Amino acid sequence: MYLGIDIHKRYSQVAVVEPDGNLHNEIRLPNDRLDDLAEQYAGSEAAIEASGNYRPIYETLDEYCDVTLVDPSKNRIIADATVKTDRIDAKRLALMLRADMLAESYVPPDEIPQRVDLVRTRKSLVEERTAEKNRVQAVLARTDNTYDSELFGANG
Repeated sequence: MYLGIDIHKRYSQVAVVEPDGNLHNEIRLPNDRLDDLAEQYAGSEAAIEASGNYRPIYETLDEYCDVTLVDPSKNRIIADATVKTDRIDAKRLALMLRADMLAESYVPPDEIPQRVDLVRTRKSLVEERTAEKNRVQAVLARTDNTYDSELFGANG
């Protein structure tokens, strides 16, 4: 069986296609119930698009299925379709997976996304600190106040 899964924040639309290309089932279910689906179709191939919340879904499915993470920017047939619904997108994913026509995306090891998240969080905090310092300096300049010592040092 081939599973095409159009994932969203809280739910997913799933199309199950048989090896001969016929549609076997269409299901819409909450993301926290995908493990039941994966267990039901254990050994099948599944395709999901790389989106902001793909990682937990990928890990859930990967326990039971052979999961292909699809690069949406390289699979223009889905993105550029004139008729787009969750059902159609899920079915297209399943059919293209069956035909081996999907451009895969790299799935980094578990520790890499955690490190990337830490670096992004630090970068964001540093940018916020810089913005606050700039606002303080702007207020001082607007009110014609000066501070001779280092403004943001220990004495400042």
